[in-house]
Amino acid sequence: MDGCTILFKPQNKTIKVKKGTSLLEAARKAGVFIDAPCGGSGHCGKCRIRILEGDYRFEKSLALPDADFEKGIRLACLTFALSDLVVETQEIKVVNEVLVEDVDPGEEEEGWINKARKMLEDSGIEINSGFEKIRLTLDPPTLDDNVQDWERLCRGLATKCGSGSVRCSLDVLRRLPGTLRRNDFDINVILTRENDDYEIIEVRGSGEDKPLYGICVDVGTTTVAANLVELESGKIKESASAGNLQMQYGADVISRIIYSTGKGGLAALKHAVVEGTVNRLVEEMTERLNIHPEDIVFGVFAGNTTMAHLLLGVEAANIRLEPYIPAFRNHPPLKAGDVGIRINPDAPVFIVPSVASYVGGDIVAGVLAAGIWNSDENVLFLDLGTNGELVFGNREVMVACACSAGPAFEGGEISCGMRAMRGAIDQVTIDDRTLEPRYSVVGGTKPRGICGSGLIDIVAAMFMTGILDPRGKINTGLKSERIRFDDILGVYEYVIASKDETEDGRDITINEIDLDNFIRAKGAVYSGISTLLKILEMKVTDIDKIIIAGGIGRGLNIKNSINIGLLPEVEEEKFTYIGNSSLIGSYLCLTSRGAREKAKQIAESITYVELSAFPGYMEEFLGACFLPHTDMGLFPGVMKKFSRRKGI
Repeated sequence: MDGCTILFKPQNKTIKVKKGTSLLEAARKAGVFIDAPCGGSGHCGKCRIRILEGDYRFEKSLALPDADFEKGIRLACLTFALSDLVVETQEIKVVNEVLVEDVDPGEEEEGWINKARKMLEDSGIEINSGFEKIRLTLDPPTLDDNVQDWERLCRGLATKCGSGSVRCSLDVLRRLPGTLRRNDFDINVILTRENDDYEIIEVRGSGEDKPLYGICVDVGTTTVAANLVELESGKIKESASAGNLQMQYGADVISRIIYSTGKGGLAALKHAVVEGTVNRLVEEMTERLNIHPEDIVFGVFAGNTTMAHLLLGVEAANIRLEPYIPAFRNHPPLKAGDVGIRINPDAPVFIVPSVASYVGGDIVAGVLAAGIWNSDENVLFLDLGTNGELVFGNREVMVACACSAGPAFEGGEISCGMRAMRGAIDQVTIDDRTLEPRYSVVGGTKPRGICGSGLIDIVAAMFMTGILDPRGKINTGLKSERIRFDDILGVYEYVIASKDETEDGRDITINEIDLDNFIRAKGAVYSGISTLLKILEMKVTDIDKIIIAGGIGRGLNIKNSINIGLLPEVEEEKFTYIGNSSLIGSYLCLTSRGAREKAKQIAESITYVELSAFPGYMEEFLGACFLPHTDMGLFPGVMKKFSRRKGI
C-alpha cells in the first residue's frame, strides 16, 4: 500500500494512512479533533488547517474565502495526502471552550433543583435513590458451620433485612472470598433493592465507610455536562462539562448516523462520546474530589434518541429511514462495564427512555424537571439546541414534535457562525439612524464569530431597523458602508465586525444565504408550535406558560425572538428559563427511584407527531418562513412597532 505519514501539530500526533486520504479522516484516525459541523462535505468551512510540509491535493470551496486561501489555509475535508505531511490544525480549543448550561451548584441552579425535588415530593414521589449500604458482621465458617461464602452472605442479608432473592455479578463473586477474609467477615454491602429482592453492587470491608456516589450526565449532540452526586444526601459534589467529541463527525444527528453506517463508523462514534468525552469528565470530577471512580455505583444518562444509541454502540441507521424506528426506547438492564463507562463496572446504568426517533430521553428528562406531567396549566416546553424539540400539554395530555431546524441555533450552516464559546458575539443592537451595530462578546475578547443568541439579535435588529424585508432580503437602497455585495457568493451581506476588530483578521458578516438558513430554522420552530396547538384545538392565547431549555435559552432575548417570529407573541411574564433541563431531570432520576418510574410513564404518555406527515404542516411552515410571519395578525405587537416606525 502507498502510505503517507501525517504529523498533526500542535498535538504532535502521527498516523499512517493510504495516499489520497482526506486530512479530516486522517485526523479522526489519529485522535486529533478537527471541528466539522457539516460532517466533511465542504460546506461549513470550519475544518481549517495549514500544510507546513509535504505534497497534497486540494479542492476549493466557496466556504473558504480567497484571502484565507492565499494565506495557506485549507479545509481538511477537501485536502488529500499525496506524501508525508506536517499539518497545523487551527481550532484546537473548541471542545473545552464550548459553554454548557450545566447544573453547577450555584444559587440559581440549586433553586431549579430544589423546585423540581419539591414538585416530586408534593406529588407523592419519594426522594430515594434506592441504593443502600448495609453493614453485616458474619460468623466465620467452621467445621460445624461450613456454609459457603455466597450462601453465608445471603443468610446474613436475610437475617438483617428479610430479603428474598439476592444476585450479583461474576466479578463481585470472584472478589467475595478475599474481601470476607481480609476483613474478618465484617463487611459493608452496597446494593440496590427492588421490593424484597437485592442486587449487590460491591462488598467492602466495614472500615471502608465511604459515601456512595452517582453520576448524572446530559449527553448532548454538541455538549456533554455531568454532575457527581453523593447519593445519600443528594448533594452535587462536582460538575464538569465539555464539547461532545462526536462533533468532528458532524454537527447534527443525521450527519453522525450517516457516518455510523460506514466501516468502523459506529465504533468511532461510540469511542468519541464514551472514552473521549464522558470518561474524561468522570476522571476530572473524581480527581478533584479525590475519590476512586469505583466509588461511583450508579449512572444516569439523558440524551436524544440518536445519542442514546451511539452511547451504547447500537445501530442507529433506521432512525433516519422511514418509518423511523429506533432499536429501543427502554433499554434492558445495563452495567457501566457493558457500556465502557469507567466507574464501578457493576454500577447499574439507567438511560432515560425516549419517545420516538427524534424526541429522546433528554426531552423526557426535561418534561420531568419542568413538571408538565403534574400541571393543570397549558405549558409549552421548548428545547432549542442543535436540534429543536417541543412539548405542549398538561397533566391530562402531552404532544411532542421535533423541528427540522438544523444546527443554525448552534452557529451551524451560518458562514460566520460558531458555538457559544469564547469569542462568540452573543448580543447585538443596531442604531436605527446610523445602522451601526453594537455587540458584546463571550469572554470580553475580540470576536471570532456569531453564536445562536447573537444571531437572533442580529436578525431582529436588521428587521426592526429596515435593513431586512420580511423575506429576509437586505434593503440595498439604504446608505450604509455596512451593506455590500459579495461577488463570490452573489448575494448581499451586512458587516457586523470589520477585520480590524476581529481576532483572526476576517470580517464577521451575515449574508442572504445565512439569513435564508436561519429563517427556515426559526420557521420550523414556530410551525411546530402552531401544529401542536392545532392538534389540541387551541390558540396561542391558550398557552399559560412557556418554558425554555437548552444552551441558547439563558442568552435568549425574548422580545427579539418574538419580533422575528421564532416564538409566539404572548406576555413576557409567561416565559421561564429552566437551564439544562435534561441534566436536572437526570439528576432527579439519579436521586429518586420513583422519578425513574415517572420518566418511563412520561415517555409512554407523550404522543409524538411526525410533522412531515401531518396534514397542513407544509403550509404552516411556509407561512412561518417570513419575518415574523405571513399572517401579521399573529403578531399584533410587532405590527404596532412597524406602524410607529413608518408613521402610520
